[in-house]
Formats: sequence, C-alpha cells, structure tokens
Amino acid sequence: MKKLILILTIALLASKLTNAQNNDEIESIKTSLLAYISAGDKNDGQALKKQLHNDFRVALYDANKKTPTILDRNTYVSFIEKKKFGGYTRTAKFHNIQTIEKNMSTVNVTLTSPGKPTLKNFYSLVKQNDNWLVLQDYVTLIK
Repeated sequence: MKKLILILTIALLASKLTNAQNNDEIESIKTSLLAYISAGDKNDGQALKKQLHNDFRVALYDANKKTPTILDRNTYVSFIEKKKFGGYTRTAKFHNIQTIEKNMSTVNVTLTSPGKPTLKNFYSLVKQNDNWLVLQDYVTLIK
C-alpha cells in the first residue's frame, strides 16, 4: 500500500511539473506573439524583425479575391515600415495554443480594433535559441 501511494504521489508531482513547464511555454509563446503584434501596431520594423523567423511569410486571404496574397519577410517588414499595414492598436484574443513537441506551436488569435476589419489569424511559431519566432501568419479578413 505504501508503495502504491508513493508511486501515485510521484506521478502526481511529475504531472504538475509538466503542466507548470507547459504553462511557462504557453506564456512565452503569447509574449512573443504580442511583441510581434505590437511592433506592427507601432510600425516598428526593427522590433518586428526580432520576432520573425528568416523564412517568415504572410498568407492573406480576402474574400473579395480568388487567391491568397503571399508576402515574404522583407516585403511584409517593408509594408509595416512604410505604414501600408499596421499603425493602430489591436486587441488580441487568444483562442487556441498548441505546442508540437518542444519547438513548434500553432496559435489561433482574433485581432480587433474599433473601426477596422477584424482579423482571424493562424500563426505558426518555431523555437530557436530559446526564442519563439513567428514563421507564418495566415490572416483572414472578417468584415
């Protein structure tokens, strides 16, 4: 009986430790994404670049077009810096964050700002050198 209680106690503690580590990872992912979003809101290209993977891309779907618009990293940063995109504060509502092993994540977020279109975003992130970087931003405009 003592052995069973010991095994159950160890299993419970291991489970709590795993959940705490996962919660820390989720918070780290959120922090990285919020920094990415904030850089766009402020049209801060230098801050934005720090949050992007070298192979970053945006896939923008607009229902008025028949095909998504794909932007590479340099084009997207240029659009932010030239204020073609961004420049206003958005509120992020996180719907779903999933980690894939220890170095990949997918995140579903809705971005809103009064008087602006609502954006439904699906992000892919990768962890490099203990930093979460945005690899892909799939955006759908919701009118």
